[in-house]
Amino acid sequence: MRKFLKPSLLSAALALTLALGAAPLTSHAAEAVPAAQTDAAVQAAAAAETAPAAAATPDAGQTVAVPSTAAVPSVSVSLQGKKVSILGDSISTFTGTMPADYNIYYPESGDIPNAGQTWWGQLLTNTGMVLCRNASSANTDVTGNSLALDGSAPGCSIRRVMDLRGTDGSSPDVIIIYMGINDFARSRTLGSFRSPGVQTEGEVMVFTDAYELMLQKIKALYPAASIYCCTLLERCDVNGNTGAPAVNLNGDTVADFNTQIKAIAKAYGASVIDFYNCGINYTNLDLFTVDGVHPTWLATGVLSQCATQAVLASAGV
Repeated sequence: MRKFLKPSLLSAALALTLALGAAPLTSHAAEAVPAAQTDAAVQAAAAAETAPAAAATPDAGQTVAVPSTAAVPSVSVSLQGKKVSILGDSISTFTGTMPADYNIYYPESGDIPNAGQTWWGQLLTNTGMVLCRNASSANTDVTGNSLALDGSAPGCSIRRVMDLRGTDGSSPDVIIIYMGINDFARSRTLGSFRSPGVQTEGEVMVFTDAYELMLQKIKALYPAASIYCCTLLERCDVNGNTGAPAVNLNGDTVADFNTQIKAIAKAYGASVIDFYNCGINYTNLDLFTVDGVHPTWLATGVLSQCATQAVLASAGV
């Protein structure tokens, strides 16, 4: 039996076809998008919760450089109530804030017990902005089948981009993209971005092509939104080892992926949140991650400060 796109999704797909010159989605390639869970409880958690009192300590005799967590400047009223949507992977997940069929990581794994302690939850508290939608799904890439419509669809897909809308259909004022570390770990072909080009739908397996297609769709559907692209944190290598920059099977580093992310962001008028240079790196991953990849509550505090400073600076605060 064929399953057809909901009218809103089909309309968006056709609009993107006109805007990007890509082949339209067909009914046999699509499934209806399930309803999302409410995120009302997250707003209260983000405003009310505080971080745990203590963190794991390093081994005796080990010297660890702790990134700065300088005080956040006072917030401009221009940010109060702005709606923020997150497009991410497991690092940005939290149960109850994502569409029902998305893959989860936090809080079932890791050590972040409430949404207010995620990096984006703390950003909301710091700036007075509110969550529009969390379109983060664990174990997902930017690359992949851009026509996929399940909860594991890649960042370049129409499903993930459409899910940036609020459950009430509202459009976000701010969109923050924090994806790519799974593409790095799976050794996707990196590519080399030089200038904007036409990207087509289908199996988009070159990272720079998929990242550009993702931004093209976001710009077409949310022309008034301020877009932020996050650079990727360093992670452990394929064997789980830390202490040196990780290199994937293609010989690429996380820094190589970040170079491309920044180049594409600049070309499409997006701001950059530079998590890679926030102070968390391969020398202290044992302290700031639970497994060499996923941030602890201590790390999310650092990330939130970095994101807050970038957003306030971009807003002219």
